[in-house]
Amino acid sequence: MPKIVDEQMREATRRRIMRVAASEFARLGFDQANINVLAEQAGIGKGTIYLYFENKRELFLAMLRFIAQEHLAAIRVALAPDGTLQQRLERLFRAFAHLAEEESDSFNVSMSALYGVNRAFQTEATKLLRDYVAVIALMLEQSQARGEIRCPNIEATALMVLSLTESYVLSAKVLGQSEAEIARQAPAVAALILRGIAASSR
Repeated sequence: MPKIVDEQMREATRRRIMRVAASEFARLGFDQANINVLAEQAGIGKGTIYLYFENKRELFLAMLRFIAQEHLAAIRVALAPDGTLQQRLERLFRAFAHLAEEESDSFNVSMSALYGVNRAFQTEATKLLRDYVAVIALMLEQSQARGEIRCPNIEATALMVLSLTESYVLSAKVLGQSEAEIARQAPAVAALILRGIAASSR
């Protein structure tokens, strides 16, 4: 078998393990999740998982970074420079609604590392959170350069945008709202965020 195929298969297996791990870590938390069960659910031998990850902690960290890369990619697409700031904020809100629905395990496990049962990984999760804030800050800087907003503290405003968007979506999911229901609220939420930005710049 060509080496490139071996590498592709290895990467596919590694990703499968991380997806299964996200489900288990979201459901049980880091301490309760069993690495042998994870291997079984990923369709590999119990010892094989150690060919990919040194231990459960290394698996959790790799999974957290993988989730962050996927989420950052979705955020970057949502915040692409085309459209007004209102439209970009709406796309960001819908992207989080989609992640919370379609990637609920990944979304929940990243939240749990920041605020919940997996807080042993809060330091690593915080680094990833800073990346999210930086991407949103870049969008705000672009909007300010275009004269759409006046923003005296870009980083604080970016954190506000992230917090309001993420926590709103998370709360709406807890209340049983579907992705479609949450997405319909995007224009109203984006307008509220814009009003908050305008009020803070006075």
